[in-house]
Amino acid sequence: MKQLLYICLLLLLFSCSHANKEIVAEVNDETILLSDLSEASKQELFDLLNMAYEIKSKVLDDLIKMKLLEKEAKKQNMTIEQYLEMYVDMRTGTNLDSIKALYGLADNQVNVVRSQLYGSSQKTMEGELALKNKLRSIFVQQLVDSLYSKASIKKYIFPPKQPKCVIADLCVYYRGNMDASVSFIVASDFTCERCVAFERTLQRIYDKYKDRVKFGFVSFGDSPTLPALACEAAGQQNRFWDFHDAIFAYEGVADSTYIFNLARSNNLDMTRFKRDLLSSENYETLDKTINDLVNRGIFATPTIIINDRLVYMTNSYEELSRLLEYELK
Repeated sequence: MKQLLYICLLLLLFSCSHANKEIVAEVNDETILLSDLSEASKQELFDLLNMAYEIKSKVLDDLIKMKLLEKEAKKQNMTIEQYLEMYVDMRTGTNLDSIKALYGLADNQVNVVRSQLYGSSQKTMEGELALKNKLRSIFVQQLVDSLYSKASIKKYIFPPKQPKCVIADLCVYYRGNMDASVSFIVASDFTCERCVAFERTLQRIYDKYKDRVKFGFVSFGDSPTLPALACEAAGQQNRFWDFHDAIFAYEGVADSTYIFNLARSNNLDMTRFKRDLLSSENYETLDKTINDLVNRGIFATPTIIINDRLVYMTNSYEELSRLLEYELK
């Protein structure tokens, strides 16, 4: 069976290489090739692959949770339903009023049944059933989340790789293992709250992989900002990363007062620093980088690029670590 699959794969690859030269349309004697169509539709196709990945990832999580519940039920020699019924009854106990107060469930609540609103008292049959279902949902979710967080879980499905995004020729600063075969570049903005929050995750990743991975940073935003220009100017005196780390760690606004005090504390040549900070060349370099990043498919911050591939929508330490481990194999 494996040999048959291998042969089919070779035939598929061979047919694809020829298919790319296939003509898919003719316009006034001008041809459009399948390769042209593939290139023009690669982003849309990538989005579809991501949708499939998200569906698989959600279903996989559901399967994992069912496995965890099944294991707990087996400990009690019960089915999953029997175990959940026992667990919910145990959690509900006899003091229903305190349970309702804990989860903010009022005596009267509005429910939706077949798109019609109606008020139901928990003293009615409908109200009691609604309350029971609500509590069951809360308790089961808490149980599953608890089991999931404590379990040792290894997932072997990965998000699809984005079409190549090569930005190494732009204004990227690096640290870590400069000779590493794996690169991890972040397009980020010093004035973006999500970027500031992600920096804590990024620092953990850097601490873990700095000996095996080449880490890069490129400034991206609507336009060059004062912190980005300051980092570029500091980079002219080999202090880019000192400024980068200090600005992201600073809880206030990195205004001109903070920037110049930071330059003094790093013993920079202040005359040169101010000249580089305000130079048109500095501004144009960053502005061109921003435009080039947009042209190469980057539209938001933070955006992560691992080995010239955009990483699809994850700022998770666990997910990014897993992707790096996969690339390092």
